[in-house]
Amino acid sequence: MLALKYLLMILGAALFGSSGALVAYDIFLSEQLRRLLSRGKKHERRAHAKVCVPRNLARRHLSLRLNFPGHTAGQSLR
Repeated sequence: MLALKYLLMILGAALFGSSGALVAYDIFLSEQLRRLLSRGKKHERRAHAKVCVPRNLARRHLSLRLNFPGHTAGQSLR
């Protein structure tokens, strides 16, 4: 019984760790996709404007949009 207890505790910790790693990997992939998609936009912007913005000023913050069940239909369609 004691071995089962520790086995289940280790299994639970492993599941929490793997879910955290999965979330971190998903954020990493979305960041890579954002960089790839914005690569073409930089060339288009430079053709129109000659002003170069430093990279750390171009991205001020990362915003996440979450959809909760309590939101109205209009808010969840953004």
